[in-house]
Amino acid sequence: MDWRANLATYLDRQLPSADGVALGELSGMPAGASNDTIGVDIVVRTGDRDHTIPMVLRPERREGILAPYDISRQFRVMRALARTDVPVPSVAWLERDPSIIGAPFFFMTRERGETLPLFWYGGRSPRLEAVAKALATVHAVDWRRAGLDFLLPSAEAPSPLESDLAAWRARASHARIDRAPLLVTLGDFLRRNEPADARYAFLHGDPNPGNYLVEGDLVTAVLDWEVASIGDPRADLGFYSALLTVFGGVPGPDGHTVLSEAYQAVTGTPLRNLAYYEGVGLYKMAIVLVGWTGRVGFGLGINPIARRLSVLFGPRWAE
Repeated sequence: MDWRANLATYLDRQLPSADGVALGELSGMPAGASNDTIGVDIVVRTGDRDHTIPMVLRPERREGILAPYDISRQFRVMRALARTDVPVPSVAWLERDPSIIGAPFFFMTRERGETLPLFWYGGRSPRLEAVAKALATVHAVDWRRAGLDFLLPSAEAPSPLESDLAAWRARASHARIDRAPLLVTLGDFLRRNEPADARYAFLHGDPNPGNYLVEGDLVTAVLDWEVASIGDPRADLGFYSALLTVFGGVPGPDGHTVLSEAYQAVTGTPLRNLAYYEGVGLYKMAIVLVGWTGRVGFGLGINPIARRLSVLFGPRWAE
């Protein structure tokens, strides 16, 4: 019995009131560069009628750019967000047993909308403003009330920075690069220079425009919550700026980007110390690069990171 038959049998057990459950069309989804994303039509028979329910299957990878993965964590985040103003797909059927399809998995509803390009190259636009508003809505979540405090690495996280970077340090340890000189030096620098106005907020973790579904000029869903955390909201903007540095975009001066400018406009709050938070993003991106290139390519991959750090913080980083 292949995994599709196993999955159909599993779903039949989850829907005992149905007269039968089958899998319809399966398709790859364009979103989800890190984790697998599979469109699944679940065909539910009631009486003499079939009802097709469009869903998305999210299996847990063993390895990848954000390993180690924890699909249960992502499920808990999305379930908690269902009670907030953040537009997220509804989640269902978290299954930790890998024997059914070869990995733990969950389902989520398939939402309408199209994904956006990874980078914004133009200026302000209604869609960019909609993404900025959605990101501000993420940061405004009362994360303790929503039950997201499980994202804290401990009951008393020592600082927003340490809370945000805890899972990233676990990824670095998993990849056996946690003692890489750049990560050690940059980690110490960030710890010593955390801004005095740092605060705790709920973070998406990777707010690039490709993680939003948009219909017209409205965000219908925010996707891909693998790296959600608790930290300073500027860390999300810094991660986007770091993405530009590493993957061929055009980072702005002192950590500013078109996204941070739109975010500042929709919130009405001046953004300070964005260069520092781009440094936080570059720390994370150095770890992501291992997933793309492996440990062998890590040395070459961090060259653009070191060059950008020298622009942000002084020439010694390029040495």
